[in-house]
Amino acid sequence: MKLFILHTGKANYPEVAAYTEYFEKNGYFVNSGTMADYRKIADPHNYVLWCIMGFYPKRLPSRYVIHDYRSLSVGSYITLKDAAKKLLQPRPNLRIFQNESMQKLMDFDDSVETILLPMGVPDWIFSCKGSRNGALPTGTFCYMGEITRERGVDDFLAGFASARRGSDTLVLVGAVEKEIADAYQGAPGLIFTGKLPQRDALDVVKNCEYAISTIPYSRPYNVQTPTKLLEYAALGKRIICNDSPSNLTAAAAFGILCKVTGPDIFAGIGQLSDETVPANDPSSLEHLRWNNVIASSGIDRCLNAALRVH
Repeated sequence: MKLFILHTGKANYPEVAAYTEYFEKNGYFVNSGTMADYRKIADPHNYVLWCIMGFYPKRLPSRYVIHDYRSLSVGSYITLKDAAKKLLQPRPNLRIFQNESMQKLMDFDDSVETILLPMGVPDWIFSCKGSRNGALPTGTFCYMGEITRERGVDDFLAGFASARRGSDTLVLVGAVEKEIADAYQGAPGLIFTGKLPQRDALDVVKNCEYAISTIPYSRPYNVQTPTKLLEYAALGKRIICNDSPSNLTAAAAFGILCKVTGPDIFAGIGQLSDETVPANDPSSLEHLRWNNVIASSGIDRCLNAALRVH
């Protein structure tokens, strides 16, 4: 069977690599790309079209269509954007959500079958053990993700600058918004790596004593599972997080140990020790492996049943 994973090309999609690996192992021919790539397919009616949502207002030729909501709209007019996704797109054969909170927020009221397929982490993360990578930065704290004002990282950095203790350092891994770079480049204790390949990014996390997950309290971040939190845990890190609903929900759902603070992480961090910030045990988090997550979602049942009919 043939599967095409459609995405907008505007973001990082760890799911695409995970889905590709899983379904290729299960005998599918898997391709992925943007709308322009899909239009080059000579026989689209033989494909399962798996859409990482975006906005796709026109019905595309395919054998079977999946709408997979890995994230909700960001930026301006997010409620209006999500309403457009709900009302102005063709109905798929199957709808997938990352979690129940996202499903309830979108609140589709049609009869389309829906399953949950949570976030996962690559299997190879569980093998990332051993000594530090001396070629990459090290530090006291590490933050991994987009470094933007929309995500509140400017306030997070101001908090670090105000509460910094002695020689503490904060390593930031990810693309940096120009305004933040201009304001904080060269500031004491801050190290910006820029965007790195995933393996290098996680090596930087390994190099640091504590990993930080600071997530906005606003939509859509308050309902989306923080990928970084899962990756930190799978690496066995000591994690400090703010009390954003998404951090608290994910930690409880997946069994992740965290030291929880208020909105200003560094103001509420208190004394740091092995007892106050416990290390996670990767061996207890095998359920986070992408292959396990996908297999447990029910997607194989849905596809097998559908493709016998179509």
